[in-house]
Amino acid sequence: SGGTNSYGVFNYSSSSPSMTNVTATATGGIYNRGVYNNLSSSPSMTDVTATATGGGFSNYGVYNNSSSPSMMNVTATATGGVVINVGVYNGSMSTPTIRNSSITGTTNSILSELSAAFVAYTMLGGGAVVGGDFTCVDVINDSFALLDVLCVGPVGP
Repeated sequence: SGGTNSYGVFNYSSSSPSMTNVTATATGGIYNRGVYNNLSSSPSMTDVTATATGGGFSNYGVYNNSSSPSMMNVTATATGGVVINVGVYNGSMSTPTIRNSSITGTTNSILSELSAAFVAYTMLGGGAVVGGDFTCVDVINDSFALLDVLCVGPVGP
């Protein structure tokens, strides 16, 4: 809490812990990350709540940088940042697998840059999904509309 960088959990440099029944909160910093997976970290995240809030510059529920977590029953939320609030961020060749989860960010639910995300049976709330390469199966938005295979728009007319 507070300071420049605020992390609830920071997985660094090839760490791959088993995270089960974890609540991670980052708040009050300039850059807040509920769970930060960095440099080839691939945690198994099950029943995890990752929240980033506060009036700083940016908030990320889960922030992946060159990492490939397995996320099952994860709630990732980012709100209150002055510039950006992203539920799950995937940067620099990250390839997370997200299943049976709820991802919400007031700017973007998922933002990917130079990465791919595999998302199934998940609800995406808040802002649109942007960038990267998405594969989505049975994903809905916060209006319960089924999204297409790229998590971009509702299926059907």
